[in-house]
Amino acid sequence: MTTEAASRPGNAGATRVGKSRRYSSQVAGVLAAAFAVSALYALVSTLSGNTNYGSDPRDPQLWVFYVIGFGLAALARTDRTWAWRVVGVAVLVLILVGIFYYPTVFVLGAQTTLGWFENDVYVGLLILAEYLCVQRLRNVTLTSGS
Repeated sequence: MTTEAASRPGNAGATRVGKSRRYSSQVAGVLAAAFAVSALYALVSTLSGNTNYGSDPRDPQLWVFYVIGFGLAALARTDRTWAWRVVGVAVLVLILVGIFYYPTVFVLGAQTTLGWFENDVYVGLLILAEYLCVQRLRNVTLTSGS
């Protein structure tokens, strides 16, 4: 849709719906991927006998964490302004925890290549989700490169 067509009164609602669906599905997918990577790492590290802080599936706090994480993905699908704010703040907190707190408990001696990879991919996906949340709250339209 061209800029001129998007500015016509009859098309304003259609433009918003298309943009909203795209952000909500992208953010939900990115968050689901981040928490799926984390859950898979917890499973693999447990099966290999190399559990470390925060990755033991017998710990109920881990399951609460995943329920919250996948719940954030579902909340993003609602595409409500208040939900975008909640998701944006929650993801920002998770990023800060991943950058500043997690390295203090996931010390070098406990790290494996897989653990390092999982942490970086997880935080990277959270940063992408946060960027998309901010863009959605700013009402920035996603466009294809054509």
